[in-house]
Amino acid sequence: MRKSVLPFVLIGVLFLPNACKKGPAEGAGTGNAVETSGSGIGSAVQTETGEPETGSTAEGPAAESNLNWTVTREEGAVYVADRLGNRIPLEHYRRMVVISPGAVETLYLIGGEEAIAGIASGREALWPEEKTVLLPSVGNTARPNLENIIALEPDLVIGNAMTAALIQDLAGRGYRGIVHQADSIEDIFNGTAILGRLSGRAEAAEKLNEEKRARLGELREELESRPLKLKGAFLYSAGPIMAFTEASLPGEILSALGVENIASGLDAAQPILSPEYILSRDPDFLFGAMAITKPADILAADSRIAETRAGREMNISIIPSSLFIRPSPRILERIPELYGTLRQYAAKNSDR
Repeated sequence: MRKSVLPFVLIGVLFLPNACKKGPAEGAGTGNAVETSGSGIGSAVQTETGEPETGSTAEGPAAESNLNWTVTREEGAVYVADRLGNRIPLEHYRRMVVISPGAVETLYLIGGEEAIAGIASGREALWPEEKTVLLPSVGNTARPNLENIIALEPDLVIGNAMTAALIQDLAGRGYRGIVHQADSIEDIFNGTAILGRLSGRAEAAEKLNEEKRARLGELREELESRPLKLKGAFLYSAGPIMAFTEASLPGEILSALGVENIASGLDAAQPILSPEYILSRDPDFLFGAMAITKPADILAADSRIAETRAGREMNISIIPSSLFIRPSPRILERIPELYGTLRQYAAKNSDR
């Protein structure tokens, strides 16, 4: 069994005054991330004394990391940059338009919702629904309305992977923006910590991360004592059958659950799995999501899938995308639920 490794990355940042700036400003828009000694991916930004800021974690930086948001420093100022080169000052913002559903949920989890001026809507309800339905909407998460965003007079716009061009457009108009996404569990922890800084809720974000790390640690211990010994995949399309490799958030969730991802090692980031390939790997389970709305969609993709253990024993579950692809700490809350489902599948195996 391949053991899950959840790296502990030291994310220390220098506290800046709670200044709120709207419209054009130095550091707004795009630019290459500036890396200096003591900053960058997986490292702590250091104070002028050379010591990490009080409150940083003590595990130390990971040997290598690939986080979406990195903290950088230039001429005494501290910035956060995304992989696309968008860079903003790392400070407390008080009026954000938050397009990323994961960022909205994170802000509510850490008590930073007062900073949300508007959100975008998607196919699935946005937690906490009873509160988010009351917020001004700027359109859907794939194509929010530029004029609606500007009308809310934000001091920061937090986009998602589908709105990268919009963030660039806003930058040209003098509005600060950054793209929020996550390709790993550590990315979620890192994004939570930085959203805590951006919303003035750093301590709450740190506490939430500690709680989620502890729960994942408990799950790892349980998996070590009672391994699942299962193999399967997250499928997001049945025509053709497409899955997530290990180099994705869903893939890492499978790794955290201690199961073998049958799509691991394949060349494409989101490879097509032929029915012959699936039959040869004989998965114990299949999770369907996104374009797949019911188990019958997977079985109808090809008759040979019914010949696998997953098909024979109907170890096929439909998982809402918010449970495995939305970059929110709520994903970490739901991993134990997925574990419970897999434990039922493993029990069937032991009963045979």
